[in-house]
Amino acid sequence: MIKNIFILLISIFLFTLLACKKDCKNCHSVTTDNNTGKVIQEGEVKEYCGDELDKKENEPPSTVGDQTTKWVCE
Repeated sequence: MIKNIFILLISIFLFTLLACKKDCKNCHSVTTDNNTGKVIQEGEVKEYCGDELDKKENEPPSTVGDQTTKWVCE
């Protein structure tokens, strides 16, 4: 009986630990020149997880004049 309770507690602990793990990636902004395709500027790399990561990955590119900035996550 005690063995079964112990196994159950360990199983619940492991499930909770694995279920709480968030999907994380390192992201940075990249600005390119639309005429040449060359990278003009890259932002600082920062780790994003969960909803913040979804927001960065789904943010559309922004174009101002001849420059386009987008998020790159790896």
